[in-house]
Amino acid sequence: MEEPANRNEEEYSLKDFCSLLSISEATGRNWIKLGKVQPAGERLGKPYFSASYAKEAKERLQGEGSSFLKSRRNKKYISGTAPYRNYIPQDSPNLRQVEALVEALGDIMLTEGQIRAVLAECAIQLLCQAQRGKAGITEALYQAQGEKAEITDVLCQAQGEKAEITDVLCQAQGGKAEIKENFLLHYSRGEINLGQYEVLLKELLDREGAAYTEEQCLAAQEGITGVFCIPFVLEPNVDILGLLYISLKNIGERKAAGSYYTPTHIVQRLIAHLFPEKKIGQVKILDPCCGTGNFLLQLPDWCPMEQIHGRDIDQVSIAAARINMALKFPEAPVSLIKEQVRSQNFLLEETGIYGLILGNPPWGYQFSKEEEKLLKRKFQTAKGRHPESYDVFLEHALGSVPCGGKIAFVLPESALHVKSHLAARRLILEGAQIEWLEYLGDVFDKVQCPAVILQARKSESPFQTKGMEVSGQGWGFKIQDNRKVEAEYFNFHMTDKEYRLVEKAGSQGQVVFLKGQAEFALGIVTGNNKRFLKKEKTGGDEAVLRGADIQKYRISSPQCYLSYEPEKFQQCAKEPYYRAKEKLLYRFIGRQLVFAYDNQQRLSLNSCNILIPHVPGMDMKYIMAVLNSRAAQFLYSRKFHSLKVLRAYLEQMPIPLAAPPQHQEIISLAEQIIEETDPQKRLSCYGEIDRLVAAAYGYTAQEYQEIQNLTPKDSLPMAL
Repeated sequence: MEEPANRNEEEYSLKDFCSLLSISEATGRNWIKLGKVQPAGERLGKPYFSASYAKEAKERLQGEGSSFLKSRRNKKYISGTAPYRNYIPQDSPNLRQVEALVEALGDIMLTEGQIRAVLAECAIQLLCQAQRGKAGITEALYQAQGEKAEITDVLCQAQGEKAEITDVLCQAQGGKAEIKENFLLHYSRGEINLGQYEVLLKELLDREGAAYTEEQCLAAQEGITGVFCIPFVLEPNVDILGLLYISLKNIGERKAAGSYYTPTHIVQRLIAHLFPEKKIGQVKILDPCCGTGNFLLQLPDWCPMEQIHGRDIDQVSIAAARINMALKFPEAPVSLIKEQVRSQNFLLEETGIYGLILGNPPWGYQFSKEEEKLLKRKFQTAKGRHPESYDVFLEHALGSVPCGGKIAFVLPESALHVKSHLAARRLILEGAQIEWLEYLGDVFDKVQCPAVILQARKSESPFQTKGMEVSGQGWGFKIQDNRKVEAEYFNFHMTDKEYRLVEKAGSQGQVVFLKGQAEFALGIVTGNNKRFLKKEKTGGDEAVLRGADIQKYRISSPQCYLSYEPEKFQQCAKEPYYRAKEKLLYRFIGRQLVFAYDNQQRLSLNSCNILIPHVPGMDMKYIMAVLNSRAAQFLYSRKFHSLKVLRAYLEQMPIPLAAPPQHQEIISLAEQIIEETDPQKRLSCYGEIDRLVAAAYGYTAQEYQEIQNLTPKDSLPMAL
């Protein structure tokens, strides 16, 4: 047994080491196997690490040159800033200003104090424009700064270049007012009076709301004075402060906090659906994670401040949100704004009841261990290994509205079907009615994660789908019938006609399922394709198949080779799966079902997974033919809306029991497709299989034609 060099030094178990690095224990074990990390030794068969090594590993992981950063699991360590371009309307002149500001900063990472100072500069400008002379600034200043036309071409030209912001930028604003630039500096000298909003600006500049001195201002601006020359234009209900804040924050910090600021056009869609008419009554409205207040900004102007509430744990965001509310409600007293919008933990501190709760809860927020313990005691959705923040927000929101009250959240689409969110879906089925669901696709800047808008009404009645509105990108319908909905998977993509066709396939009684009757295995994850994969075969290398090599029924000539050394791979299935006498290979990534037959014991990468069915009396090639058919593609695309072909989905696919003659005919046609070299003959065989499979599902000729008409893109065979 190996002992550490210093027994008095703190030690980390594998679990604690992985927690420090924000990786899973499975990844940690793989890194040990691959030699990426070196334990100090083992005790009772379990590795441990010294505290100094753990600290060094974390620093190395965060380092600019670390190859670990390319891992999807460690994007929280990505550093830098970037303008959040799709957050506000694209024609906003302020978008160019923020882009210029971020570009001027280059690689400079601002401290919290500097970020607060830049936000304060913008806030002073906006408040001055809103007050029009009430804050001790001359009318000439507003004329110079307040009209979009005054932001001249020379200003835009100066900002468009990659050079530092020069005096030309400041001159574009100057000459017409006593204060031409750097409003924050003039404010710190007592030359700008903001009246009742003074307290809001102080809170933005300092956590304690202390007076802001000229010395503090000069210290905050050291080395970045140029960014305080940029003018901003007041635009009604445009969250300029939010755009600025999210663009200046470190990208890694944003991801760790689950901060994905919702584009304004999506916020407006959500709001418009909630308020089709000017009828609201005395409904209390809450955004429990309001950030800088964009959802509150987009509420109808006739909705009074007295009914609007915002909560967030980020004090800078709350300070900015209060200023946004001051701009939206110029007649509202500051005391009311501060009472309604405040820094508070919705999950652990908020106990109020609201008629409407809306917003975009954090995605993937990293709770502390103590927070996790508290959440696990309080919420059903937090019982898993690591609570998902938006699940817990959804649960608490449902518990914070009365019967008939509503919630409207922007959520990841995965909340509707991924197993880890099962508890949240059960709560919806037990106590709510979904009124509107919109599939948004990828709408967040540089984030590949499809989102949805979920609007639901709290109810004591059994869940039903009748009357539910469903929409997507360019399509929409209202469900006219009640459907069977299970918590395992929420799928509302289907029209009533499509739903009836899907239900018919699964209700004939002549179908079987692969669950419990098939083996599944993942392809090889090398951990470093550049190191392991070769374009030409040498020595003991053998071909390895990728997802791109798999076509319907057929396998293309392999383009990659490797030496099979499973102990060196990051992840690898047991060898018998690859060496099986016969198996089916299928594409893992994509919306189409694409299966091919392999009896040559070939290897495959993780983009090409393995299925070995063991259904009594059912030939493997028959199952391949069914899964490659248009009918199966229709069922799969309507039942599961995913870019990954997951085992759980394939296990739920109904496989029809064809009569023995048809079963054998389908096998024969499948073998012809595999062997045939003439594309037209292969296509003819495919069409005949299609017709036979549709009949086996119980579809009439007319229904099969409807399936083809409903899914023209999905129905086309691939590379036969």
